[in-house]
Amino acid sequence: MSREYQVFVRESTGLVKAANFWDAISINIANMSVGAALATIGFTLAALPTVAGANLVYASLIAAIFAIPQVIVYSTLIRYMPRVGGDYVWLGRALGPRLAWLTNGLVLGFIIESLAYYALIAFAAVFQLESVLPILGINVSLSLPEEIGIAIAFFAVIVLANILGTRYGIKLMTALTIVSLLGLLTAIIILFITPRAQAVSAISSLLPSGYTYSKIALNYSGPLFSMNTILMLLPFFAIYVYPWLNAGPAIASEIKGKNALYWNVPMAFLFTLVFLTLGFEAMYYSLGFNFITAALSNSNLNGIINFWDIAMVLPHNAALSWFIGITSVTWYLAVLAYGAIVVVRYWFALAFDRVWPSFFAYLSPRFGTPIYAHLFDLAVTAALIAAAGFLYQTFTALYGAVVEAIIYYMAVGIAAVLIATIRYSSFNLSNVSRALLIIFGMLMASVMAYLTYEFLAYPQIWGGNWLAYGVEIGAVVLGMVIYVVSRHINLRKYGIDIAVTYTEIPPE
Repeated sequence: MSREYQVFVRESTGLVKAANFWDAISINIANMSVGAALATIGFTLAALPTVAGANLVYASLIAAIFAIPQVIVYSTLIRYMPRVGGDYVWLGRALGPRLAWLTNGLVLGFIIESLAYYALIAFAAVFQLESVLPILGINVSLSLPEEIGIAIAFFAVIVLANILGTRYGIKLMTALTIVSLLGLLTAIIILFITPRAQAVSAISSLLPSGYTYSKIALNYSGPLFSMNTILMLLPFFAIYVYPWLNAGPAIASEIKGKNALYWNVPMAFLFTLVFLTLGFEAMYYSLGFNFITAALSNSNLNGIINFWDIAMVLPHNAALSWFIGITSVTWYLAVLAYGAIVVVRYWFALAFDRVWPSFFAYLSPRFGTPIYAHLFDLAVTAALIAAAGFLYQTFTALYGAVVEAIIYYMAVGIAAVLIATIRYSSFNLSNVSRALLIIFGMLMASVMAYLTYEFLAYPQIWGGNWLAYGVEIGAVVLGMVIYVVSRHINLRKYGIDIAVTYTEIPPE
């Protein structure tokens, strides 16, 4: 075995290139959760101190501008270091062996935040299912244990597909994403082509007793746009949408073709920007800015009036309503499908670097998949789903945990600058790439620092509680401790200093 690979578990990952161009784009689109964002924006508007000028179309565009530095950083780094684990590998090699403990603390916090998010998404999928079925004429009443069981079952089926074969997991994720996009496109078209009078008449069937379209619309009398309110909305987009560009890079070693590798991040970003912004604009066009703003910000209505429910009642066509209703749920399943793939790649990368036990990087001879990593992922997520069901009282209870993910992305921005300056010789960067990473790495870190401030400055809006913060602080500290213990064990038992890992590029 050559000296270069002595510190790694083996000389190659053993993973195969199973993701084509559309798979690579789809996993990033699923990562950015457009359908879930459209369904749940009302919970955020209801929590804001004011919705005066809360124009979601402008907010989406401005949030996208803030995300451009990250798009450029990720699109550049994936060209030079397409490895399993993506930004974990970039961060670890930029910070180097002296700060490897910090890398591991940050990445474990990021993983735990992701798993908490998937738990809430699994629950939200059940709630969305319960929301659309009555509109379709099916009345259901699920108990809390039944909701928990269905949520775990959703994720378990997806994990099983990934265990049976990486290509099955990837194709399932891509299929769910495609169906979800088609449903979203259908819903947008319906909202744009339905006459206002027909839309108003149809939406009245959803309104509780005592509410009418006119009364709700009259409850809002503010401006069409306010920059202060828009800036306060940016954390919502950070929770769901634009910073979540890590999925493609996390499976980079499994992507086939240079075009898929180079363009999956910017293409997914543009798809998401167009569909999300058009989704908000379609609601305004169909029912008016005043009504939508007032209805979504009313805590008595925002669980009833949302993008998907509106689109389902407008066409007066059972087939279209069923299709839109089903795809409103498949969006959540697509998020779970990408999550089952990506988080396992982080477990895998940590084990490949010998920080975590090697069985996380073990590949089943029969299926060719990291079976133990998948089973561990399922067990942890199922526990979080149960905890979310029994302990958390509101859908937004764990929003505060996203702070750690934003700090992680800030560290990746700093890492991009270090790679372009101190570590550039190891990556064979061109002068253009170095300049891009320096400029946009600093901008990315600055954006993430600002978003961190927004989260911490308004904890009452963004789920800031010591439970959410405590989970993430605990995860970061645990990651640091695991690294220190693992380094000691590897050095004593195998004579390997795993700190050396962070001076070398992992094999493919």
